[in-house]
Amino acid sequence: MNLFLFCLCGAIACLSPIQDAAKDLPQVLTQIDQQSSDISSLKATFRQVKHSSILRKPLVSSGTIQMLEDRVRWDTKEPNASVLLASSEGVRIYYPDLNVIEVYRLSDQLRQLAGSPVFRLSELNRNFTIDSNLKTSDSGVLSLELIPRDESLRKHLKSIRLDVHAETGIVRQVELRNVDDERTEISFERIRVNPTLTTRDLDLDVPENVRTVHPLGNDPELDTSINGAGT
Repeated sequence: MNLFLFCLCGAIACLSPIQDAAKDLPQVLTQIDQQSSDISSLKATFRQVKHSSILRKPLVSSGTIQMLEDRVRWDTKEPNASVLLASSEGVRIYYPDLNVIEVYRLSDQLRQLAGSPVFRLSELNRNFTIDSNLKTSDSGVLSLELIPRDESLRKHLKSIRLDVHAETGIVRQVELRNVDDERTEISFERIRVNPTLTTRDLDLDVPENVRTVHPLGNDPELDTSINGAGT
């Protein structure tokens, strides 16, 4: 999963049941937002499938995700190992096979998405138009469509779709479409809400000689060591 998709999809929303509010979209969004505010930690598995005209077949990856307050850690197991740690301060991606950490600073639009895997729709509404036909599928899923408002996001992202299971109120799948109509689907399973986690559970445990790089340019504020690992 690339950086942009990680930031946008650090995004499991553990929400409340929504059938009672299904006639009014603002009520649905308010109910979702209120329930999201009660989620302080979360664990789940994820599976990502990327569809593109330049790929002979869909690219599949999988792993686990953990969230504690404003920190989220993605551990990709297959096909290649990597660990992404995101917070309101930025994103760090560790590639153990290369012994490299990439450091990224986030824009204001992406910071609210990468800081937690729980969506706060009241914040997203500032940068996205949120819509829904308020109809559930045969499997009990309601879809929310997010369209970027800001031109800087529209240059990369066409839309995000969140599929919310009506009975449990949990987002089970996220679909992202970019401006080239590439499509990425991320589904979540084995979701545990508010498990006991500590900051240590989300720390990056890396060798002392790991190399830190800034692919988008040097950022002095983030140019610090992780667990003793320097640049």
